[in-house]
Amino acid sequence: MSDIKILVLDDEYDRACGWRDEILTFMHADITVLPKKEVSDFITELHRSRLASRNGAYEYAKGYDQFDLLIVDYDLLGLDEEASAAWSTGAEIAYTARLMSRVGPIVVVNQYGTCNFDLTMKRTLSSYADYDVGSLQITSPGFWASSDFDGFRPWHWPNIVGEVGRIKTFREFIFDKLDLPVIQSLGFELADAESPRYLTYDIAGLLGVKSGGTSTFREIAINSVGLSVFNILDKDRPIVQCMPDEQLANVACAIVSHWLERVVLPGQQCVADMPHLASRYPWLLSAPQRPESWSALSTLNSADVLIENVSNHIAGEAFFYSRPAYWIQEIDQAFPVPEDFDISQVPDHVFCEDSSKFHPRSDSSSYPSDLIGFDNERWVVGELQCGGKDVSYEPQAYLLM
Repeated sequence: MSDIKILVLDDEYDRACGWRDEILTFMHADITVLPKKEVSDFITELHRSRLASRNGAYEYAKGYDQFDLLIVDYDLLGLDEEASAAWSTGAEIAYTARLMSRVGPIVVVNQYGTCNFDLTMKRTLSSYADYDVGSLQITSPGFWASSDFDGFRPWHWPNIVGEVGRIKTFREFIFDKLDLPVIQSLGFELADAESPRYLTYDIAGLLGVKSGGTSTFREIAINSVGLSVFNILDKDRPIVQCMPDEQLANVACAIVSHWLERVVLPGQQCVADMPHLASRYPWLLSAPQRPESWSALSTLNSADVLIENVSNHIAGEAFFYSRPAYWIQEIDQAFPVPEDFDISQVPDHVFCEDSSKFHPRSDSSSYPSDLIGFDNERWVVGELQCGGKDVSYEPQAYLLM
């Protein structure tokens, strides 16, 4: 398999080269860092294709499709040679690149600070980036791995290398189902509140789904003007209306994936991942009394510590989510508490969102996230460092409640 091809766009060439060199110390990749003038040219090409396509004849931006992953700094004011590029933010580049190219996942750096942890767990909901990290986090090995995490490593981070293939497969799935209902295709149920796959309308509504859940992938993309998850600007409406179906599927994938990863899965209400599922149903572990069984759940891959048949309740296709996810109500119905289960034998620990690991409850801090759902309490270790500096937990008041 050839190395992943990464493009870095930054107005500080030496800093971007530093990111490249540090990333290459722990993984193989083909990383291109463009000099400042070429960054301006690349961004100008995005603006050109976007403006031309507003006339009703779609034109792809040239040069982007050859890259599997795009990393772009949020603050590009140093590009003073080209006014149109200099006044673009990384968020606008992410938005335009998603509309005008077939580039893979897009990471924006420093849109929300250099090294912070969002206790609301909703701050990046409306971001045009597929993933947001700080400049002290982009070189963290945990952002590029699926397991063996150490220190600060937010659980919502994917394995960014694995995201390239996952998103590609997801795009192909959507392209084949472009005119089918989104909710049904993803396996959710909106009408029957008794269904174990029932999804509430306050969650579905954030995707722009019509009443009854009949909206197709094509409609989600074309009608996304005003959408909170991925808002396509009104002036760009003609672009999505003249897009080739393949590109429309790419845009729909970005919208749906944002929604699944930032709304549905974090809430842990309809769909749950392994650590949160096991926290609620510890008897799903074959040996819940053993600390190593819990440690094995700190992975974005399947863990071989669950009892038989739990895998029968995987939520949808594996590529829908960046980690194994399960229908939580199906689990609840299929695996009642065993009569001989002894909760006192289970370690008194909690899953911490800032380290992607279980820690003793006494060493952790709870906080009330802003996630949609009846149980929005989450936990952190706190006082961690990343890139040699203290992580900023925001808003601090949440740790005092």
